[in-house]
Amino acid sequence: MAERFQFSDLLIISGVMGAARWKPTHLGPTVSPPQLVEFGGNLTRDRAERMMAHAEAGGLAIYGIGQLSYHRAPVDKTVVYPIDAFYAHGQYTSVIATMNRVAVLLDNAQKVDVQELAGKMIRVDN
Repeated sequence: MAERFQFSDLLIISGVMGAARWKPTHLGPTVSPPQLVEFGGNLTRDRAERMMAHAEAGGLAIYGIGQLSYHRAPVDKTVVYPIDAFYAHGQYTSVIATMNRVAVLLDNAQKVDVQELAGKMIRVDN
């Protein structure tokens, strides 16, 4: 098993403006408000909660797409399942969110290795 990565260590990575982690209010991929567990960096609680809500909604859609692809052709190794993370690029900032419910806000003026960062995020014990 991969070594765990501390949530607080995300906040010291160059280009990361802030991060949040959350949990669903109950088990299972259903629609209900998630619960913010921790946030930090240059995020207010309000901004962290909005990022969490947007990432949760996007994550449910991405998870659904992955499941449809997998069930359509489970023996085809080129399907998009399993999905660990997704990336939303904006004009000034971007967001990486992982399926274990961790999200980071990135400063687009900084160069960030998105694949390396996602690899750290999926190892956050959440």
